[in-house]
Amino acid sequence: MSDPRREDPFASHTGPRPRNVVTIPAMSSDSSLSASMGGSILQSRSLKMSSMVVSAAESSQKLNAASSSIAQLRISNMNLHGREDEIKLLRGKLREMAKKGKEDNNTAAEDDVGSPSSANKSAKKSFNNMILVEGDAGTGKSALISKGLGGPASKLGYILAKGKFDDRMRCPLSGFSDAMANLVKHIEKNRTGKMKISAALIRDKLQDEFNREELEQIRSVLPECVGLFESSIDERRRTKVALPSLPEAVLERDISFSSLGSALRRRSSAVVTGKEAISRTQFTIRRLLKIICSHLKGLVLFIDNLQWSDKATLELLRSIVLDGEIPSLLIVGAYREDEVPDNLQLASYIQDLEQMNVSITQIKIGNLNADGVCPFVAEALGMDDEDDNVKTLANITHKKTEGNPFFILMFLRSLYDEKLL
Repeated sequence: MSDPRREDPFASHTGPRPRNVVTIPAMSSDSSLSASMGGSILQSRSLKMSSMVVSAAESSQKLNAASSSIAQLRISNMNLHGREDEIKLLRGKLREMAKKGKEDNNTAAEDDVGSPSSANKSAKKSFNNMILVEGDAGTGKSALISKGLGGPASKLGYILAKGKFDDRMRCPLSGFSDAMANLVKHIEKNRTGKMKISAALIRDKLQDEFNREELEQIRSVLPECVGLFESSIDERRRTKVALPSLPEAVLERDISFSSLGSALRRRSSAVVTGKEAISRTQFTIRRLLKIICSHLKGLVLFIDNLQWSDKATLELLRSIVLDGEIPSLLIVGAYREDEVPDNLQLASYIQDLEQMNVSITQIKIGNLNADGVCPFVAEALGMDDEDDNVKTLANITHKKTEGNPFFILMFLRSLYDEKLL
């Protein structure tokens, strides 16, 4: 098995930083963890942190003399440790997606010359791929997905668009809207270069396919996607792209849709009221994704903190997964396993998809074992994981933190701040 640390382009391979400089960034083992971690869990374990440091002090004194050369704690952009099997599974699904994309392209080429029949073509349709990663708070679900898929996706020319739900802002579709906003930024940013995305082509296609009512519907539900439909006045004049569905007065205001977007968002409750309206909205969003994905090599849509998701989002995701006409799309979700019982909608959503024979790759991650903690500690200290001092500290760390990656970082940071390393 290849070493994922060498394959991961997100990993930092820079040389040692200047001595006597410590870089302690915000913890990122699980996105938004420090801000929104389960109250009782975070509080109880935080209370134990001081006792952890005190109880570890005596053992750490033996390490202090031998490890006195440590000038900084290297916990920025760390490699994944103890997740080799999970990384292999994630990247295997990405390869499957790439293979399917090539097969679909070959099928489309054959259709152009009238080879297979339309019946054969429809028989080949399948559901979109889906991966669900579950685990308790602090186990590193977000880091696993971002690092496990980010590098390989980029090498394939794919986009990894990320969004998340926030416990402090329970808003329908907020996590999905966040991911779509991130996707728009990628498209606008990568007009040239390796991925060679043409925002203008996507924009032209969207303007051709959607009428005024549908455009307003998308703006009301996904206001962050407004940029996909519009161009600046200068670009519009240069390319002579007409926007027949929009009032000329709006265009002459430098296409500033802030006030229009606010008005449409106020109407959003009316737009998505009723089963028929919800169904139309889902269909419109699926058409939007189909057009976008048809101009991309591939898209990985990652939505984090699904334990705080809402019914509208889960129903939308289900309709997207079941739509086999959206090309080269992989949907990835992450959620805290211990909080799923509080979200019966999410549990029901997963069960429904399984009953529909949708292939869901479920990955469950837990705390690291002692063997996984040792290289973790070694990287943080900038030492060899075969060093006896590292092994001793790793054993202490594992006992005190139970191998939870987030609390390993907190524990090491506490030792460092207390000058015990």
